[in-house]
Amino acid sequence: MLWTWLLLALLPFLLLKSAFMITILSLVGIYALAALGLNLIMGYSGQISIGHAAFMSIGAYTSTLLVMNFNVPLVFAMLIGGLIAFAFGILIGFPALRLSGFYLAIATMGFVVAIEQIFGYFEHITGGHAGIRNIPFPHLWNSDVEKYLLVLSVLFVSYVISERLINSRTGRAWMAIRENETAAAVMGVNNAWFKVLAFAVGSMFAGLAGALYAHVIGYIAPSDFGIAKSLDLLAVSVIGGMASVDGPFYGALIYVAMPFLFSRSNVPLSIIFGALLIFVVLFMPLGISYYIRMFRMNYLNALLVHLKKSRRPYGMLVQTPAGRIHYIKYGNGNIPIVLVHGNFASARFFEPLIKKIPQEKYTVYALDLPNFGFSDELPGDVSIEKYVDALEKFVETLGIRNFILLGHSLGGAVAMGYAVRNPKNLIKLILVDPAPVFGMPRYDESAYKIIDVYRKNPELIKRALMMNAPTYDDEKFFERITADALRMAKKAFIGNAKALAEYNYSDKAKNVEIPVVVIYGDKDVILDYISMQKTAAAFPNGKLIVLKDIGHSPAIESPEEVIRHFSARV
Repeated sequence: MLWTWLLLALLPFLLLKSAFMITILSLVGIYALAALGLNLIMGYSGQISIGHAAFMSIGAYTSTLLVMNFNVPLVFAMLIGGLIAFAFGILIGFPALRLSGFYLAIATMGFVVAIEQIFGYFEHITGGHAGIRNIPFPHLWNSDVEKYLLVLSVLFVSYVISERLINSRTGRAWMAIRENETAAAVMGVNNAWFKVLAFAVGSMFAGLAGALYAHVIGYIAPSDFGIAKSLDLLAVSVIGGMASVDGPFYGALIYVAMPFLFSRSNVPLSIIFGALLIFVVLFMPLGISYYIRMFRMNYLNALLVHLKKSRRPYGMLVQTPAGRIHYIKYGNGNIPIVLVHGNFASARFFEPLIKKIPQEKYTVYALDLPNFGFSDELPGDVSIEKYVDALEKFVETLGIRNFILLGHSLGGAVAMGYAVRNPKNLIKLILVDPAPVFGMPRYDESAYKIIDVYRKNPELIKRALMMNAPTYDDEKFFERITADALRMAKKAFIGNAKALAEYNYSDKAKNVEIPVVVIYGDKDVILDYISMQKTAAAFPNGKLIVLKDIGHSPAIESPEEVIRHFSARV
């Protein structure tokens, strides 16, 4: 989160009287950066590297020599050091394509030993095994604070790049290769390209970390980047958590802090660090970051959910036999329209659509289904039929007759359920990326438990909603409907998913003779074209409309196109 980085940026100003602590924090950032690169190679692409420190030494010596011998500005020298490490990553990555497992580990180990000896041999350039002292760091005010801020800036940019890569096609390709190279190749992944890319990017991060190390500490020697350092970086990654963006930070924090925590102990640090590594592998195999994430999700996120969820109804409440139902009303036209939202949504979901509807022609009613938003929770288990019952009671209570019924996603299933019971009360049925007429697939029980994670994670809900509307970019809108989604009944998170697999209106749909329009966005990541085609074909007067380059939410991505079908003939 951005506030975390801002807090880290302010931290050195609270420690101005302790240059030592600021330097320690700088080292945490440096090792976190190096371990982040190793995590891309090992954690995400599944390749083994025991020579990662070699790339640190390449970045360190390149930057140092450019600054001291050629007066190259520090930032440019660091970038050049990172780029040269990137190039070496490519050189090592290509031969590594033919190696895996133990053999790749040996090859990378040989590389780090070779680099250490090369830098030790050329004494007149690198200072030999004695190293280079008094490496400059140009500063304006407080060198320790400026060093820390430089480290933090590079780390922040690297984290952003890593997250973008991991959450993109590249990251998915890396993870596919990690799980099964053969299967990845069959799916069209260019294994060679993505494996080399992982090595190159990971090596570049290590090169930048090495350059920062040189200028923060002011001294480097070949022994600083030997096989022992490579093993330390491996331990940092394992302890923090492989395949985790924040894992390297936790691992680096322990690695740097431990010598000072046990400085007065007679026990060798290597024994303590080794014991910790064994403990993590045996009892915390997913790394510290995983357990911190679980703690945050189970406890801290519960507080966040409480703070973020909507507080006050924004519409009206009507008492029905199914309980109080919250709804919004818009327009004063002669043709009523009832809008039924999908999962993780509410009446507010339809705001972009409602604003486009001609109010002089239509009267719109958008409701929160029971278990959603500000409507009451239904007793007992969740089912589509119970939602249909509540919709019937809502319509009867308000006296709505001869109306257009529009349902989206889960709301599409509810709308179909209402239509098969009350076809004569409808003018038209519009299904916008609806759950299929025959229901959704039934999943293993463990898969439903994953859905429950959303209940404790507002950011995850928001991302899911945004993913389902890829062409709609009003982030404030998604924050509002996320706040409503957090009001969902606890049982509805898993209950809705199970309910969507327990209905089938295929036979009853044959008796619905009113016009039925199924609108489908071809970029929908939840539903497929065949199921939408079958849904439209199940109704005697059904018609399928496919919208190009639209996701799961045409009602907000392309409201004009949806409104066009209110009056269009089927």
